[in-house]
Amino acid sequence: MKSLTLFAFLTLIIFVSSCKKNNDGPATVNPASSLVKTIIISDTIGQFNASMTFQYDSQRKLIQMVTYNPPSNDTLIYKYEYYSSMVIEKIFYTNNDKYGRNLYTLNSAGLAISETDMGYGQGADSSVAQTVTYKYNTEGYMIEKKSYLFGDTATWYSLNWQIQNGNNASMAFTLSTWGGVSVIESYEYNPNSVNTFGYSNTGRSFFGKSNINLVKSALTNDTPPQTGIYSYTFDSMNRVIKEFIRGSGLTSSPSNTIITYY
Repeated sequence: MKSLTLFAFLTLIIFVSSCKKNNDGPATVNPASSLVKTIIISDTIGQFNASMTFQYDSQRKLIQMVTYNPPSNDTLIYKYEYYSSMVIEKIFYTNNDKYGRNLYTLNSAGLAISETDMGYGQGADSSVAQTVTYKYNTEGYMIEKKSYLFGDTATWYSLNWQIQNGNNASMAFTLSTWGGVSVIESYEYNPNSVNTFGYSNTGRSFFGKSNINLVKSALTNDTPPQTGIYSYTFDSMNRVIKEFIRGSGLTSSPSNTIITYY
């Protein structure tokens, strides 16, 4: 039971902190170290689509995420438990009824290498809804996510990334039924920008490193090609508080995203 898909739910508003001063002048704050508080996504005319709210422990690990994604499901609460070789994600309705559980197995570097998603049945786990495997490069960037539906290894889809200069240069999307054919989306980045809402900014470093920079544009190899254009608004600490996507592609459906920080 997936959380809102990677391209379906994310944050809101603005929390601005002032820099404190000492005898050496203003303190420098690294915007990439900020923790995201909320994300709100709407369509291009402002119609609400989804939201996420995040809470963390003293080690900057995500301990709770609340998602609101009508009408398919309204509010779900995700709670996280951390162990040396596993992260357990428990999912509840707001009335505290159980909804599902996702189990992430970690490697020696603390990165998720497999995921098992299941629901709750009468007094116990129900059947597996999905299993996922993850692969990373030597620098800790995710380079493959492969999802097997309903535990069936013959039916799957995969996402494969090529990493260059700390960013995902391209992503290939493949279905098991396509006979090895992939749709590839390539990305251009704003070179001097700072990505402030990646995995590390939402306490999910067990998914590896985030892009260093912000996406400027996307282009798929469809016929005809699909394009996406990204633009941003920043606060006084150079953190992204609004992301605007216009176009059509694998990750570039038209949307407005508002982000706030702690």
